Amino acid sequence: MGFQLSILDYLMIAAYLVLMLGVGGIFSKLMKGGSDFFVGGRRIPWWIAGISLYMTLFSAWTFTGAASFTYNTGWFGVITFATWPLALFIGFILTARRWRRARISTPVEYVTTRFNKATHLFLSIVLIVSTLYWPAHHLASLSKICAPALFPNSMLAIDLMVVVVGLIILLYTFSGGLWAVCFTDVVQFLIFISICGVLIPVVFASGDIGSVSQFIERTPDLQWAHTIRGNTTYTHWYLIGIPLAFIFSYSSGGNIQRYFSVRDEHEARKTGWLAVALFALAPLIFGLPPLIGKVLWPDISALPFFSNISKPDENIFIAVVLKYMPAGMVGLFIAAMMSASMSAMDSAWNVVSAMVSIDIYKKLFKPNATEKETLLVGRLTVVFLAFLAIGMALLIIHSEYGVFTVSNIILGLIGIPVTIPLFVGILSEKISRWSAISSVLAGTITSSLCRFVLQLNLGPQYIVTIIVTLAFLFLSSKIGALHRRSKWHSFAANFTTSVAIYLLLMVVNANTALSFGAGLTSAHVWVLTGVVALLVLSQVFAKHYAHEMSENRADLEDFFTKLKTPIDVQAEVPEDADTTFNAFPLVGKIAGAIAVISLAMLILPEARTSPGVNVAISAMMAVIAGMMFWLNQRQAA
Repeated sequence: MGFQLSILDYLMIAAYLVLMLGVGGIFSKLMKGGSDFFVGGRRIPWWIAGISLYMTLFSAWTFTGAASFTYNTGWFGVITFATWPLALFIGFILTARRWRRARISTPVEYVTTRFNKATHLFLSIVLIVSTLYWPAHHLASLSKICAPALFPNSMLAIDLMVVVVGLIILLYTFSGGLWAVCFTDVVQFLIFISICGVLIPVVFASGDIGSVSQFIERTPDLQWAHTIRGNTTYTHWYLIGIPLAFIFSYSSGGNIQRYFSVRDEHEARKTGWLAVALFALAPLIFGLPPLIGKVLWPDISALPFFSNISKPDENIFIAVVLKYMPAGMVGLFIAAMMSASMSAMDSAWNVVSAMVSIDIYKKLFKPNATEKETLLVGRLTVVFLAFLAIGMALLIIHSEYGVFTVSNIILGLIGIPVTIPLFVGILSEKISRWSAISSVLAGTITSSLCRFVLQLNLGPQYIVTIIVTLAFLFLSSKIGALHRRSKWHSFAANFTTSVAIYLLLMVVNANTALSFGAGLTSAHVWVLTGVVALLVLSQVFAKHYAHEMSENRADLEDFFTKLKTPIDVQAEVPEDADTTFNAFPLVGKIAGAIAVISLAMLILPEARTSPGVNVAISAMMAVIAGMMFWLNQRQAA
């Protein structure tokens, strides 16, 4: 076992990429219109939706940026992974049933009824713009971890991989829509779980890191403060801020598409439960391998294999795999890395194409657009997004920041403010129909102040941004009521809120030039300017809060009545033989094929360095294949 790939590994990767293209062709025949392309005709089985949601929530970034984070922070990083399933659990318990009952096709389609047309346009544009970053982020992460293994000591290979993989995802997403997205997620899951399921046992069986207790003794002690690359510090506040942020982001935006693509609210809940159960394994699957790498190589930059790669610690996960997986299985693991990023990317592209074609094109420009027209617009949007992601990924790769830090910065500045009103809007009737716009703007202003002026670490930045955004949401109706009495009443309330925000910013401030004794320094002026901007913003919107209190209440009441009304499957999701697909047999065949291929590899001498790995993976896939065929027979009966 070493760091050199064999021809068998390259063959496995090539076969996987061909399979992904084939899936797009299989499901292209189901695409009769926009509904099939964007929500799978609402016939996606809950278990496929759950696996797809799980695969969408992480990407190769988890094996690069997050693995690097754990390599550098030790058990602190493992604890961070443990907060992820908790955030998903809280979010889906509160919203999954409501998202399905909203009877929508895009993450912002309900906004016109819940809020208003202006908010619908605003959030559509903001969410589309904010979502544009993430596919590029996933593509950059994928190329960063895979290219050095495939083509050692070549930065050019990373750039070329960005282009090639981006085009492959474009082709199958363009052809098969959400069905292709979800089914490829399942195939990707099979490959991913087969490799990660045996990696840790193989490492411990090797004896290189000793027993479990010896391994724990050799890992660095838990510390609560870590500075990464000299510019970003993570403390215990990050362990509070990141799950709070993920509660909103995991259960709003593009991630909720799986909830409203299944038949009814009961299947939406099952989708969430399955995703949470799988995500609970995150500390084990994602956290332990980087810790193992830390024990094996305290300084990974000393390894010649990664000597010419910038930020070599972002390759710690693949280094562990290269050391312990036999020929062929390394190729499957790299395919699994591709799987994770492809899942996140194709999902984002499908969601954004739905918003562009339905929320922008159909709502604003052509209300009478046919299903075929929205399908065409959606597909053209995917093409544009693919080329945009390729260009942005190349910029991210050559950025001075690491992948982990860049993603956290983007999340704080844009992701948190836009997801909170989308999340809260479907839960609470007590927030104003104009509060979404004001809260997003207030959250973005606050996050910018925290990041660039107060110099806060990410955890406190997230927490303060969430507090201010929620304050603008939940105070909106009360501010509106005060404004109806007198604009001075609302001004007094808004002024008091602004002073409270200013004091909060001063309490959490980490910029020594902003202390009370420093006077009005240039940085302090920016804080005061930002707080005044929040005051002006809240006062401008106060009249809108007051005005809407007496208008269109019936629409709002009808919306929340709909959320309390169960889905009538027979009436709302009629059977259609042309767009219904039985996934059990195909998943079973693919799992069986992986089992056979895993054993067939042992024919070659270079694959026999650890035959137990092949046997274990083959057995795992055989069990899954048998289960799929059994479920298919049971369903037919």
